[in-house]
Amino acid sequence: MELFVGVLLAIIFSACSGENDLPTNEKLVYLKNNANNFDLFTSDLLGQWEDRLTTNRGWDWSPRWNAGLEKMVYYSNDTTGDFSVLAMRLNTGEVDTLPNADLLNFKLSPSGEYIYYNEEDSLGRSIWRCKLDGTAKERLTEVNGYNGRFEVKKDESQMAFISDRTGQNELFLMNLRTKEVKQLTDDEMIEKYISWSPSGKQIAFTMAAPSDDPKWDIYMINADGTGLVQLTKTPYSEQEIAWSLSGKKISFHGTTAAEGDHIYTIDIADGKFTKITSGDYYHGEPAWVPASAF
Repeated sequence: MELFVGVLLAIIFSACSGENDLPTNEKLVYLKNNANNFDLFTSDLLGQWEDRLTTNRGWDWSPRWNAGLEKMVYYSNDTTGDFSVLAMRLNTGEVDTLPNADLLNFKLSPSGEYIYYNEEDSLGRSIWRCKLDGTAKERLTEVNGYNGRFEVKKDESQMAFISDRTGQNELFLMNLRTKEVKQLTDDEMIEKYISWSPSGKQIAFTMAAPSDDPKWDIYMINADGTGLVQLTKTPYSEQEIAWSLSGKKISFHGTTAAEGDHIYTIDIADGKFTKITSGDYYHGEPAWVPASAF
């Protein structure tokens, strides 16, 4: 595949960002290790106002906004280690427990009607889906080996995922109606995290050269496999990416030697970084939620 490298920046993460033209219809949610306990927090887009969303004495992580339920879905462990998938209504704090939390890598479809998940056997890891109540189970990937890190498009017509079916991790796209699979990347790199653009026309993903200590950068590609662009090129790692609801930014978990693990955003138009979180805490797994949900 011909790689058009359109590197927007090659600078150290900056906390500087202009306040003009900031979207006001979205906020960030992320996990934070506070007193050796993982809880979920929310912040504005300049990192000036942080609020705590969960106070579980266990761990809460992997937040995702679900438009179908109009709730934030996340994973939770209590102090005994019992695992649940929960759905919170952000304006009231009301929490519901979702069924079938035992399904591996449980991810709810954008409509809230289906669960996408993994199953493992001696031949590898496959991607499945079923209805929220656990019925109508269907295997989606038939090729052995690793198939994972799946992300379903907003209209649920396609699913992007990572597979090593060609010998190493590459980015693939499945038509969920026909089950036809198309390979989007073919290189010597390793692909990992995925996020769809709100329009469904592009996919952001992370990629790094094989290494004992890979340095992940963010790339974008059109859903038809054209227009590969490198968005970041830093000496650090950008992981756990999430495309904003407005389509203007991508948030990520950035790790630097000086400051540790924090949440950042990058403006797609001009490549400007904004550091969202602060303090001597571990932060990760950013997600976007509508400001109107609060």
